[in-house]
Amino acid sequence: MSDDRPGLQPRRCEDVRLRGFSGRASVEEATAWVDAHGERLGAEAIATREATGRVLAAPVEATVNIPEAARSAEDGYAVRSRETIGAGAYNPLRFSLQPATEPLREAAAALVAAGAALPAGADAVLPFSAAQVDGAQLEVTGAVAEGMGIEREGQEVRAGTAPVAASRVLRPEDAGLLASLRVERVLVMRRPRVRLVIAGPKGSSSVRHGDADGAMLAALVARDGGVVESAVREAVGRKALAAAIAAPGADVVLVAGRTGTGPDDEAPLALAEVGELALHGVALRPGGSAGLGVAGAEGAVPVVLLPGAPPACLCAYELLAGRLIRRLGGRAPGLPHAVREAEVGGKIVSGVGSVDMCWVRFVQGRVEPIGSAEEVSLGSVARADGFVLVPAPLEGHAPGARVTVYVCG
Repeated sequence: MSDDRPGLQPRRCEDVRLRGFSGRASVEEATAWVDAHGERLGAEAIATREATGRVLAAPVEATVNIPEAARSAEDGYAVRSRETIGAGAYNPLRFSLQPATEPLREAAAALVAAGAALPAGADAVLPFSAAQVDGAQLEVTGAVAEGMGIEREGQEVRAGTAPVAASRVLRPEDAGLLASLRVERVLVMRRPRVRLVIAGPKGSSSVRHGDADGAMLAALVARDGGVVESAVREAVGRKALAAAIAAPGADVVLVAGRTGTGPDDEAPLALAEVGELALHGVALRPGGSAGLGVAGAEGAVPVVLLPGAPPACLCAYELLAGRLIRRLGGRAPGLPHAVREAEVGGKIVSGVGSVDMCWVRFVQGRVEPIGSAEEVSLGSVARADGFVLVPAPLEGHAPGARVTVYVCG
């Protein structure tokens, strides 16, 4: 099985167990592979009321104007603006009151509520502060200009326009707008179906992380618009890993654990047995034992191998697996974090030759590192405000340098 899509030159992926990595692909090379295998999935039609948070596959064109007719934008009295000219506290004008359901008579006013249709002939709404009821008449003490207090037909949305563009992640307010346009169903991108394969522990002497990887990955997949198709937990041995990777039903498979250089790190070999291991080892810290490949019918399902240590798993997910899931689902591929420029307080240490994800805190407006990329723990990640990506050519950032912080939370 071979993969001739662009983005990654063929590599020979060797068995690194008990030998170590002779070389690692750059993050740029791994990202290019992800982009080449992240072709958008198909679309599906769903009810508009269920579409919040989904990616719109096609623009929605308005078939009606909003408002469909001129309406009041506030509570008050519908009037002809020209008839209020000259009104003031020392020159009150008297208007007759009439129902809003009838065309507006000369020198008359109609009580209206915000959102209500205007009586024919009205072109402004007089606020309550500029009028006082006197029996069947209204004493007007202030003038209004034409158009004040009203929304004109089509002012919000005009028929024939597309107020909601394709590729937009629909927000609650979008759902409200679509309901106003009487759109009952919309076409959205299908959510990527993600299989989580959590490798079993390496042995009784190894540190156990419980289901930290599984819980963390499930939350990250949901954040990036995917849905967990199934979760295979504590898959032990090459045979079990291979079976979990090869099973049908997923658009992408994430394998967490057993990617390193120990004698039982068999996830890369399992992938190679049922598909193709395109890359194993990335110049990334933490997360350097990550791998990429394909499985499934005709190599159609991309597979991302993630290290088992939770901080390394998180790092490799953010830069590789998350990008893949976001692309498959039609979302922007970049990191989905707010960014903030900040000055470095304490030196951020990095290693030349790898992209380092360094977790930081904000202290009096500056960023302070929480250990190095090699020393990070899940506990320190939980205490961090965000992270800085240090490019491979740099040894870090000195105090006073300006950096981009990806803010979490």
